[in-house]
Amino acid sequence: MHLVNQTSDSELLAEALRLRQALLTLETTRAVPVLVYPTIGIAPFCLGEVATADILRSAYAACLDARQAGEGAGLYSSSLDASYQRRFILFGDIGRALENDQEFYLVFQPRISLASGECLGAEALLRWHHPTLGEVSPGEFIPLIENTPMAEPLTQWVLRHAIRQAAVWYRQGEALQVSVNVSATNLEEEDFARRLLEEMSNWALPTTAIEIELTESALIGQGQVAADQLKALIAAGLRIAIDDFGTGYSSLSYLHEIPAHTVKIDRRFITDLGEDKRTETLVNSMISMAHDLGYRVVAEGVESDAAYQRLVQLGCDEAQGYFIARPLLPEVFEEWLQER
Repeated sequence: MHLVNQTSDSELLAEALRLRQALLTLETTRAVPVLVYPTIGIAPFCLGEVATADILRSAYAACLDARQAGEGAGLYSSSLDASYQRRFILFGDIGRALENDQEFYLVFQPRISLASGECLGAEALLRWHHPTLGEVSPGEFIPLIENTPMAEPLTQWVLRHAIRQAAVWYRQGEALQVSVNVSATNLEEEDFARRLLEEMSNWALPTTAIEIELTESALIGQGQVAADQLKALIAAGLRIAIDDFGTGYSSLSYLHEIPAHTVKIDRRFITDLGEDKRTETLVNSMISMAHDLGYRVVAEGVESDAAYQRLVQLGCDEAQGYFIARPLLPEVFEEWLQER
Protein backbone atom coordinates (compact mmCIF):
# COMPACT_ATOMS: atom_id res chain seq x y z
CA MET A 1 0.00 0.00 0.00
CA HIS A 2 1.24 3.50 -0.87
CA LEU A 3 0.01 6.45 1.24
CA VAL A 4 -0.10 10.08 0.06
CA ASN A 5 -1.58 13.22 1.56
CA GLN A 6 -4.98 14.39 0.32
CA THR A 7 -4.64 16.23 -2.98
CA SER A 8 -6.60 16.75 -6.18
CA ASP A 9 -7.98 13.81 -8.15
CA SER A 10 -5.75 14.64 -11.10
CA GLU A 11 -2.62 14.63 -8.91
CA LEU A 12 -3.66 11.35 -7.30
CA LEU A 13 -4.12 9.74 -10.71
CA ALA A 14 -0.78 11.12 -11.89
CA GLU A 15 0.98 9.63 -8.85
CA ALA A 16 -0.79 6.29 -9.36
CA LEU A 17 0.25 6.16 -13.00
CA ARG A 18 3.83 6.99 -12.00
CA LEU A 19 3.83 4.03 -9.61
CA ARG A 20 2.34 1.83 -12.28
CA GLN A 21 5.07 2.81 -14.72
CA ALA A 22 7.70 1.97 -12.11
CA LEU A 23 6.15 -1.47 -11.67
CA LEU A 24 6.11 -2.02 -15.42
CA THR A 25 9.85 -1.37 -15.62
CA LEU A 26 10.76 -3.82 -12.86
CA GLU A 27 12.92 -6.70 -14.05
CA THR A 28 11.93 -10.16 -12.92
CA THR A 29 14.54 -12.33 -11.25
CA ARG A 30 12.84 -15.52 -12.34
CA ALA A 31 14.43 -17.84 -14.86
CA VAL A 32 11.36 -17.41 -17.04
CA PRO A 33 10.35 -13.76 -17.64
CA VAL A 34 6.84 -12.89 -16.45
CA LEU A 35 4.74 -10.14 -17.99
CA VAL A 36 3.16 -7.87 -15.37
CA TYR A 37 0.20 -5.59 -16.08
CA PRO A 38 -0.46 -3.71 -12.83
CA THR A 39 -3.56 -1.64 -12.15
CA ILE A 40 -3.75 0.91 -9.32
CA GLY A 41 -6.82 1.55 -7.16
CA ILE A 42 -7.11 4.82 -5.23
CA ALA A 43 -9.23 5.07 -2.06
CA PRO A 44 -9.48 8.26 0.07
CA PHE A 45 -9.76 7.92 3.88
CA CYS A 46 -9.13 9.75 7.17
CA LEU A 47 -6.70 8.15 9.60
CA GLY A 48 -8.44 6.57 12.56
CA GLU A 49 -11.93 6.94 11.06
CA VAL A 50 -12.07 4.04 8.63
CA ALA A 51 -11.34 0.37 9.32
CA THR A 52 -8.30 -1.05 7.55
CA ALA A 53 -10.38 -3.75 5.86
CA ASP A 54 -12.74 -1.13 4.42
CA ILE A 55 -9.81 0.87 3.04
CA LEU A 56 -8.39 -2.19 1.32
CA ARG A 57 -11.81 -3.20 -0.01
CA SER A 58 -12.41 0.30 -1.42
CA ALA A 59 -8.99 0.36 -3.08
CA TYR A 60 -9.57 -3.10 -4.51
CA ALA A 61 -12.98 -2.05 -5.87
CA ALA A 62 -11.35 0.97 -7.55
CA CYS A 63 -8.70 -1.35 -9.00
CA LEU A 64 -11.35 -3.66 -10.46
CA ASP A 65 -13.22 -0.70 -11.95
CA ALA A 66 -10.04 0.55 -13.60
CA ARG A 67 -9.18 -2.86 -15.00
CA GLN A 68 -12.66 -3.32 -16.45
CA ALA A 69 -12.44 0.14 -18.03
CA GLY A 70 -9.01 -0.63 -19.50
CA GLU A 71 -7.37 2.12 -17.46
CA GLY A 72 -4.07 2.01 -15.58
CA ALA A 73 -5.52 3.58 -12.42
CA GLY A 74 -8.93 4.38 -11.00
CA LEU A 75 -10.50 6.39 -8.19
CA TYR A 76 -12.88 4.87 -5.67
CA SER A 77 -16.54 5.36 -6.64
CA SER A 78 -19.20 5.09 -3.94
CA SER A 79 -21.86 4.09 -6.47
CA LEU A 80 -19.75 1.30 -7.93
CA ASP A 81 -18.67 0.24 -4.45
CA ALA A 82 -22.34 -0.10 -3.51
CA SER A 83 -22.66 -2.50 -6.44
CA TYR A 84 -19.76 -4.59 -5.12
CA GLN A 85 -21.29 -4.63 -1.65
CA ARG A 86 -24.59 -5.81 -3.10
CA ARG A 87 -22.80 -8.62 -4.91
CA PHE A 88 -21.05 -9.57 -1.68
CA ILE A 89 -24.40 -9.69 0.14
CA LEU A 90 -25.98 -11.84 -2.56
CA PHE A 91 -23.09 -14.28 -2.63
CA GLY A 92 -23.17 -14.60 1.15
CA ASP A 93 -26.94 -15.20 1.24
CA ILE A 94 -27.16 -17.92 -1.40
CA GLY A 95 -26.36 -20.69 1.07
CA ARG A 96 -29.12 -19.57 3.43
CA ALA A 97 -31.60 -19.29 0.57
CA LEU A 98 -30.89 -22.87 -0.50
CA GLU A 99 -31.69 -24.11 3.00
CA ASN A 100 -34.95 -22.30 3.78
CA ASP A 101 -36.80 -23.16 0.53
CA GLN A 102 -38.68 -19.86 0.75
CA GLU A 103 -36.62 -17.61 -1.53
CA PHE A 104 -35.64 -19.52 -4.67
CA TYR A 105 -38.44 -20.66 -6.96
CA LEU A 106 -38.89 -21.87 -10.53
CA VAL A 107 -40.89 -20.44 -13.41
CA PHE A 108 -41.50 -22.31 -16.67
CA GLN A 109 -41.42 -20.86 -20.17
CA PRO A 110 -43.42 -22.91 -22.71
CA ARG A 111 -41.80 -24.40 -25.80
CA ILE A 112 -44.18 -25.07 -28.68
CA SER A 113 -44.08 -26.95 -31.96
CA LEU A 114 -44.08 -24.51 -34.89
CA ALA A 115 -45.73 -27.13 -37.08
CA SER A 116 -48.74 -27.82 -34.85
CA GLY A 117 -48.75 -25.13 -32.17
CA GLU A 118 -48.78 -27.85 -29.51
CA CYS A 119 -46.88 -27.21 -26.28
CA LEU A 120 -44.14 -29.83 -26.09
CA GLY A 121 -42.45 -28.73 -22.91
CA ALA A 122 -40.99 -25.86 -20.94
CA GLU A 123 -37.68 -24.45 -19.80
CA ALA A 124 -37.25 -24.27 -16.02
CA LEU A 125 -35.85 -20.88 -15.01
CA LEU A 126 -34.58 -19.96 -11.56
CA ARG A 127 -35.83 -16.87 -9.72
CA TRP A 128 -34.83 -15.38 -6.35
CA HIS A 129 -37.01 -13.32 -4.04
CA HIS A 130 -34.49 -11.94 -1.54
CA PRO A 131 -35.98 -11.03 1.86
CA THR A 132 -34.50 -7.51 1.83
CA LEU A 133 -33.48 -6.84 -1.78
CA GLY A 134 -36.66 -8.15 -3.39
CA GLU A 135 -36.58 -9.85 -6.78
CA VAL A 136 -33.01 -10.46 -7.93
CA SER A 137 -32.40 -11.25 -11.60
CA PRO A 138 -30.60 -14.54 -12.37
CA GLY A 139 -28.43 -12.46 -14.68
CA GLU A 140 -27.09 -10.82 -11.52
CA PHE A 141 -26.59 -13.75 -9.15
CA ILE A 142 -25.80 -16.68 -11.48
CA PRO A 143 -22.49 -15.17 -12.74
CA LEU A 144 -21.42 -14.72 -9.11
CA ILE A 145 -21.38 -18.45 -8.44
CA GLU A 146 -21.17 -20.31 -11.75
CA ASN A 147 -17.45 -21.03 -11.26
CA THR A 148 -17.54 -21.48 -7.49
CA PRO A 149 -18.37 -24.45 -5.23
CA MET A 150 -21.87 -22.96 -4.83
CA ALA A 151 -22.71 -23.93 -8.42
CA GLU A 152 -23.15 -27.57 -7.41
CA PRO A 153 -25.82 -27.15 -4.66
CA LEU A 154 -27.67 -24.49 -6.65
CA THR A 155 -27.95 -26.72 -9.72
CA GLN A 156 -29.02 -29.62 -7.51
CA TRP A 157 -31.77 -27.43 -6.05
CA VAL A 158 -33.00 -26.52 -9.54
CA LEU A 159 -32.87 -30.12 -10.78
CA ARG A 160 -34.66 -31.45 -7.70
CA HIS A 161 -37.53 -28.96 -8.00
CA ALA A 162 -37.74 -29.22 -11.80
CA ILE A 163 -37.95 -33.01 -11.59
CA ARG A 164 -40.60 -32.75 -8.88
CA GLN A 165 -42.70 -30.44 -11.05
CA ALA A 166 -42.20 -32.59 -14.15
CA ALA A 167 -43.41 -35.59 -12.13
CA VAL A 168 -46.57 -33.72 -11.12
CA TRP A 169 -47.38 -32.94 -14.74
CA TYR A 170 -46.50 -36.48 -15.83
CA ARG A 171 -48.99 -37.91 -13.33
CA GLN A 172 -51.61 -35.47 -14.61
CA GLY A 173 -51.18 -37.02 -18.05
CA GLU A 174 -49.23 -34.11 -19.56
CA ALA A 175 -46.44 -35.34 -21.83
CA LEU A 176 -44.18 -32.35 -21.23
CA GLN A 177 -40.40 -32.25 -21.42
CA VAL A 178 -38.81 -29.92 -18.85
CA SER A 179 -35.45 -28.39 -19.81
CA VAL A 180 -32.90 -27.49 -17.14
CA ASN A 181 -29.71 -25.45 -17.55
CA VAL A 182 -26.52 -27.10 -16.32
CA SER A 183 -23.03 -25.57 -16.16
CA ALA A 184 -19.64 -26.98 -17.13
CA THR A 185 -18.78 -27.06 -13.42
CA ASN A 186 -21.62 -29.49 -12.77
CA LEU A 187 -20.39 -31.88 -15.46
CA GLU A 188 -17.07 -32.17 -13.64
CA GLU A 189 -18.86 -33.80 -10.68
CA GLU A 190 -18.13 -37.51 -10.93
CA ASP A 191 -21.54 -38.51 -9.54
CA PHE A 192 -23.61 -35.88 -11.35
CA ALA A 193 -25.34 -38.29 -13.75
CA ARG A 194 -25.97 -40.86 -11.02
CA ARG A 195 -27.58 -38.34 -8.67
CA LEU A 196 -29.73 -36.89 -11.45
CA LEU A 197 -30.96 -40.31 -12.59
CA GLU A 198 -31.62 -41.41 -9.00
CA GLU A 199 -33.73 -38.31 -8.38
CA MET A 200 -35.79 -39.06 -11.49
CA SER A 201 -36.15 -42.69 -10.42
CA ASN A 202 -37.37 -41.62 -6.98
CA TRP A 203 -40.23 -39.78 -8.66
CA ALA A 204 -40.85 -42.60 -11.19
CA LEU A 205 -40.21 -40.09 -13.96
CA PRO A 206 -39.20 -41.37 -17.41
CA THR A 207 -35.88 -40.04 -18.67
CA THR A 208 -37.58 -38.53 -21.71
CA ALA A 209 -39.28 -36.00 -19.40
CA ILE A 210 -36.05 -34.08 -18.70
CA GLU A 211 -33.73 -32.29 -21.12
CA ILE A 212 -30.33 -30.93 -20.07
CA GLU A 213 -29.27 -27.60 -21.60
CA LEU A 214 -25.56 -26.86 -21.87
CA THR A 215 -23.68 -24.01 -23.55
CA GLU A 216 -21.21 -24.82 -26.30
CA SER A 217 -18.28 -23.93 -24.04
CA ALA A 218 -19.47 -26.57 -21.55
CA LEU A 219 -19.78 -29.20 -24.25
CA ILE A 220 -16.59 -28.52 -26.20
CA GLY A 221 -13.21 -29.62 -24.96
CA GLN A 222 -14.57 -31.16 -21.78
CA GLY A 223 -12.39 -33.43 -19.66
CA GLN A 224 -12.88 -37.15 -19.26
CA VAL A 225 -15.14 -36.76 -16.20
CA ALA A 226 -17.52 -34.44 -18.05
CA ALA A 227 -17.49 -36.66 -21.13
CA ASP A 228 -18.35 -39.69 -18.98
CA GLN A 229 -21.25 -37.82 -17.34
CA LEU A 230 -22.67 -36.86 -20.73
CA LYS A 231 -22.37 -40.41 -22.03
CA ALA A 232 -24.18 -41.76 -18.96
CA LEU A 233 -27.03 -39.28 -19.35
CA ILE A 234 -27.44 -39.95 -23.06
CA ALA A 235 -27.26 -43.73 -22.54
CA ALA A 236 -30.06 -43.40 -19.96
CA GLY A 237 -32.28 -41.64 -22.50
CA LEU A 238 -31.97 -37.99 -21.54
CA ARG A 239 -31.80 -35.45 -24.33
CA ILE A 240 -29.04 -32.85 -24.49
CA ALA A 241 -29.56 -29.36 -25.92
CA ILE A 242 -26.92 -26.82 -26.99
CA ASP A 243 -28.01 -23.54 -25.43
CA ASP A 244 -27.22 -20.06 -26.87
CA PHE A 245 -26.36 -21.63 -30.22
CA GLY A 246 -24.56 -19.24 -32.55
CA THR A 247 -22.74 -17.26 -29.86
CA GLY A 248 -19.74 -19.55 -29.37
CA TYR A 249 -17.87 -22.07 -31.49
CA SER A 250 -21.15 -23.32 -32.92
CA SER A 251 -21.42 -24.29 -36.42
CA LEU A 252 -17.97 -24.99 -37.75
CA SER A 253 -15.41 -27.70 -36.98
CA TYR A 254 -16.66 -28.43 -33.46
CA LEU A 255 -20.35 -28.86 -34.16
CA HIS A 256 -20.25 -32.42 -35.42
CA GLU A 257 -18.34 -33.50 -32.29
CA ILE A 258 -20.92 -32.26 -29.77
CA PRO A 259 -23.01 -35.10 -28.25
CA ALA A 260 -26.39 -33.37 -28.34
CA HIS A 261 -29.85 -33.74 -29.85
CA THR A 262 -31.14 -30.16 -30.00
CA VAL A 263 -29.76 -26.70 -30.74
CA LYS A 264 -31.37 -23.58 -29.32
CA ILE A 265 -30.67 -20.53 -31.49
CA ASP A 266 -29.78 -17.59 -29.27
CA ARG A 267 -32.35 -14.80 -28.94
CA ARG A 268 -30.04 -12.15 -30.40
CA PHE A 269 -30.52 -13.76 -33.82
CA ILE A 270 -34.30 -14.02 -33.44
CA THR A 271 -35.21 -10.51 -32.23
CA ASP A 272 -34.88 -8.85 -35.66
CA LEU A 273 -35.99 -11.85 -37.70
CA GLY A 274 -38.47 -10.78 -40.36
CA GLU A 275 -37.06 -7.25 -40.37
CA ASP A 276 -33.35 -7.67 -41.16
CA LYS A 277 -32.17 -9.57 -44.23
CA ARG A 278 -28.70 -10.40 -42.88
CA THR A 279 -30.21 -11.85 -39.70
CA GLU A 280 -32.59 -13.95 -41.76
CA THR A 281 -29.70 -15.32 -43.81
CA LEU A 282 -27.83 -16.31 -40.66
CA VAL A 283 -30.86 -17.97 -39.06
CA ASN A 284 -31.73 -19.81 -42.26
CA SER A 285 -28.16 -21.11 -42.49
CA MET A 286 -28.14 -22.24 -38.85
CA ILE A 287 -31.45 -24.08 -39.20
CA SER A 288 -30.39 -25.81 -42.42
CA MET A 289 -26.98 -26.79 -41.07
CA ALA A 290 -28.40 -28.08 -37.78
CA HIS A 291 -31.03 -30.13 -39.61
CA ASP A 292 -28.41 -31.56 -41.96
CA LEU A 293 -26.42 -32.68 -38.91
CA GLY A 294 -29.45 -34.33 -37.35
CA TYR A 295 -30.33 -31.77 -34.68
CA ARG A 296 -33.77 -30.52 -33.73
CA VAL A 297 -33.89 -26.70 -33.75
CA VAL A 298 -35.49 -24.41 -31.16
CA ALA A 299 -35.64 -20.61 -31.52
CA GLU A 300 -35.36 -18.61 -28.29
CA GLY A 301 -36.60 -15.08 -27.72
CA VAL A 302 -39.51 -15.02 -30.18
CA GLU A 303 -41.16 -11.70 -29.43
CA SER A 304 -43.14 -10.81 -32.56
CA ASP A 305 -45.57 -12.36 -35.00
CA ALA A 306 -43.18 -11.50 -37.85
CA ALA A 307 -40.39 -13.55 -36.26
CA TYR A 308 -42.79 -16.38 -35.46
CA GLN A 309 -44.15 -16.61 -39.01
CA ARG A 310 -40.70 -16.43 -40.56
CA LEU A 311 -39.46 -19.27 -38.35
CA VAL A 312 -42.39 -21.38 -39.55
CA GLN A 313 -41.42 -20.63 -43.17
CA LEU A 314 -37.77 -21.46 -42.49
CA GLY A 315 -38.70 -24.86 -41.07
CA CYS A 316 -37.65 -24.29 -37.47
CA ASP A 317 -39.00 -27.04 -35.21
CA GLU A 318 -39.85 -25.27 -31.95
CA ALA A 319 -39.97 -21.81 -30.43
CA GLN A 320 -40.18 -20.06 -27.08
CA GLY A 321 -40.40 -16.41 -26.17
CA TYR A 322 -42.64 -13.61 -24.91
CA PHE A 323 -44.79 -13.72 -28.06
CA ILE A 324 -45.81 -17.23 -27.03
CA ALA A 325 -45.71 -16.85 -23.25
CA ARG A 326 -43.56 -15.34 -20.53
CA PRO A 327 -41.99 -17.61 -17.90
CA LEU A 328 -44.90 -18.73 -15.71
CA LEU A 329 -45.39 -20.07 -12.21
CA PRO A 330 -46.51 -23.75 -12.31
CA GLU A 331 -50.18 -23.02 -11.56
CA VAL A 332 -50.28 -20.22 -14.15
CA PHE A 333 -48.53 -22.50 -16.66
CA GLU A 334 -51.28 -25.09 -16.14
CA GLU A 335 -53.97 -22.46 -16.75
CA TRP A 336 -52.17 -21.32 -19.91
CA LEU A 337 -51.95 -24.93 -21.08
CA GLN A 338 -55.67 -25.53 -20.51
CA GLU A 339 -56.65 -22.37 -22.37
CA ARG A 340 -54.39 -23.33 -25.26
